[in-house]
This record gives sequence, C-alpha cells and structure tokens, in this order.
Amino acid sequence: MLSKEDWVGRRLIVDKVRDDKVFICGDACHLWVPYAGYGMNAGIADAANLAWLLAARLEGWGAEGILAAYAAERLPITDQVSRFAMDHAHAMTETRKSVRDEIEADGPEADAYRAAVGKTTYDLNVQQYCCAGLNFGYFYQGSPIIAYDGEDAPSYTMGEFTPSTVPGARLPHIWLADRRSLYDAIGPYYTLLRLDPDIDVSGLTNAAAAACVPLTVLDVSSPEAAELCPHKLILVRPDQHVAWRGNDISADPGRLVEIVRGARSASKATLLQADVCPK
Repeated sequence: MLSKEDWVGRRLIVDKVRDDKVFICGDACHLWVPYAGYGMNAGIADAANLAWLLAARLEGWGAEGILAAYAAERLPITDQVSRFAMDHAHAMTETRKSVRDEIEADGPEADAYRAAVGKTTYDLNVQQYCCAGLNFGYFYQGSPIIAYDGEDAPSYTMGEFTPSTVPGARLPHIWLADRRSLYDAIGPYYTLLRLDPDIDVSGLTNAAAAACVPLTVLDVSSPEAAELCPHKLILVRPDQHVAWRGNDISADPGRLVEIVRGARSASKATLLQADVCPK
C-alpha cells in the first residue's frame, strides 16, 4: 500500500445564489453525495427556473422583483433535495454494513434471509431510480411572485407525490381530448386554464395586456381535469408551476398581474410602466 486517504461525503449549499447581476446555478450552488443524478436534476431545475425569470426581465414585462423569486424558490428546494440524497446515502451505508455472512449459506433459513435482504435493498434503491416525488412533487413556498390561497401543498417523499393545483405546486398532467399533453398545449409564458368556458376572464387578460405580460387562455374540458382541478381557473407559469387559482377573476386583477410579474406595489408598477411597455 503506497498511500491511504479517507473520503468524506459532504452536503454543501451556498448562502446566496445572486450578487447584483450575477447568478449561479447547478454544482456552483450545491454539492452532495452523488445518487441517481439528483445533483444534475437539481441543476437543470435551477437553470430552467432562472431562465424564464431572466427572459421576463430582459423582455421588459418582468419587474425587478421577479428576479428575487430565483433564490426564494430554488434554495429551499435544493436544501430539501440535498437532505433526501444524504439521508439515502447514509441508509445505503448502514444497510450494507448490516448484511450478515449468512447471506452466502445454504438452506431454507439462508434463503429466507436472502429474500428479506433483497426486499429491503429493493425498497431502498427503487426510490433513487424512481424518484417521482423529487422530480414532480416539490412546490415553491414563500415565493414573491405566487398568489397563495392558504391551502397547504401535499407532502411528498423521494419516490411518491400527490398531484395538486395548490399555488406553488407543479400543474398536474392530463391528456386532452385531442390526445395532446396538457404541457404541450399551454403557452410559452403565462397560461390561464379555464375549465368553464362561460367564465369571463377579460378582467385578467386586459390587465395582463396593459402590463405587456404575455398571457394565453386555454379552455380545458375533460373528466380528468375536473377531478384533479377543484378550481375553474388556474394561472400557470412557464415552468408549469401554479401561480394562482380561483373560480372567478379576482376583484383586483391588476394586483394579481403585479404579483406574478414581480411588481409588488402599485407605485412600483407605475414606475416601471415605461420599461414594461416600451414604445
């Protein structure tokens, strides 16, 4: 033996992801024991989140406050994912240490032991390869550009989640009547899903147009949509997360537009009007 070195798995998360006009994402933000590509998945999610926020700002319809959503949304999720990954790594280590020599023996007792070890190993490992909870179940809580309604989002694990339209959660997927994916049908920016075509949404569309916020209205009619979506109106962001929901347009649709575009006060929205609607 020429040399020996101990390796220690670490979980490191940055204190901040932005300094003025400089943003970081991916491995520059987080580091943990590599399991099932969680680091890559989290990095791609970082980039996707930051990309549409920057696009909104650079195109003029996003106010300065929209950029604050990046840290508010991604840092808590990154912390959650890092803990999932590290807990899983520790559990894997403990499982390997607990395997007895009996696993190589012959006879019915050894067979039963091997079966038990196999089930334990499967139940633990399947989570890292079928991690639907981490990929689809997370939700953004405390974001400055989401209009919350007081309902808590359902909890999720590494492998399982409950589809929900709670603001901050990912829009549940459904197949439309024409066999298109709902995700393929929504617009490139904000989309207002309308499950009842008789609802007048002109208040919101007019407010969005006045602020130059790109908004598409998509009428959705299917039993699956009615079951998954208890509200008749759902405002969806470019990253497929729910920004707002309701059964009719709010009394102040202009205020809702201000929230989702990062202008959190009427005075600030007025100051940025020239920037939002360039001539």
